[in-house]
Amino acid sequence: MRRIVLDMKGGLLAEAVEQSLTGCNLGFIVYRSSSPEETLNLCKVCHANVLVMEVVREGVWKLSERLKIRNEIKNLGLDCKILLLIDEREDEMLAADVRQAVKDQLVDNFIYASVSPTYLAGVIDTL
Repeated sequence: MRRIVLDMKGGLLAEAVEQSLTGCNLGFIVYRSSSPEETLNLCKVCHANVLVMEVVREGVWKLSERLKIRNEIKNLGLDCKILLLIDEREDEMLAADVRQAVKDQLVDNFIYASVSPTYLAGVIDTL
């Protein structure tokens, strides 16, 4: 069973992603972080295989804050892949920054919020 932690700003989107992943028959166990401040601890406690973090322009969900969480995970030696989720329609420049983070090998992959739930599950399954 693969353990996935979701750290997402939008509650409705997070709920939809959680339902999609738990219902996809790929054996995922999904945990939702209640806040970015709790994400690292949740990843440690549940021995997460994949961390999915939504990225937005401002606040604790911005890319620089997401990369801080990523650094903490790597510094602790956790074997956890990092997948960033971005709404490319809302902020094309931020989407470009997220793609660059993948190119720079700061995170393992990214996905657009507009993709199908099946595609999201498939990407997570490959990490």
